Amino acid sequence: MVSFLGNFPDVKVHYWAEFGLEIKIQEDEKTLKKNAEKKAVEISKLTDWYVLASDGGVDIPGLGGKWDILRNQRIVGENNTDLEKAEKLLNLMKNLKGEKRKAAYHLALALAKKGKLIWGTEQISDRGYIAEKLPDREIPPYRWMSHLWYYPQYNKTIDQLNDEEKEAVRKQGAGIKKSLRRKINEILQFAK
Repeated sequence: MVSFLGNFPDVKVHYWAEFGLEIKIQEDEKTLKKNAEKKAVEISKLTDWYVLASDGGVDIPGLGGKWDILRNQRIVGENNTDLEKAEKLLNLMKNLKGEKRKAAYHLALALAKKGKLIWGTEQISDRGYIAEKLPDREIPPYRWMSHLWYYPQYNKTIDQLNDEEKEAVRKQGAGIKKSLRRKINEILQFAK
């Protein structure tokens, strides 16, 4: 998320982990945006700072009712290894070919302060396909989905892209980045 913020000289970013606090917020809302908003509001009650929270999910329309954008991890087994998660998704999709393997990553961001929601959005930040097989079994930690996320124009998954190719596909997420930066600029202007 920090990459979405850009370079604001007047903004200092802190990570929740810095404070050694553990908080579990139930992600039980009906949309990714509502989950992000709930997290931002609840966490912002614990600090005087602005809180930016996110929620994200992969939509795979070809799977129909077998897949839920809000419950990706639960469907493939939250406690499974990355390899087991990847294999579970591939198994779910074993009979899907071509356009039926299309996928879209939805990202929701929300900003809150002192228990009040300031801003929220949900947008598609990446489009690709789910590969038909694992490129290899060496999945970087916590990157099981990106290990399967395939770009036909490069004939590669995310994890196989070079820096130039990664930069090109990141442009898909420019809209949400611009929205966040616009909101931060508004806040900074108002604070002056």
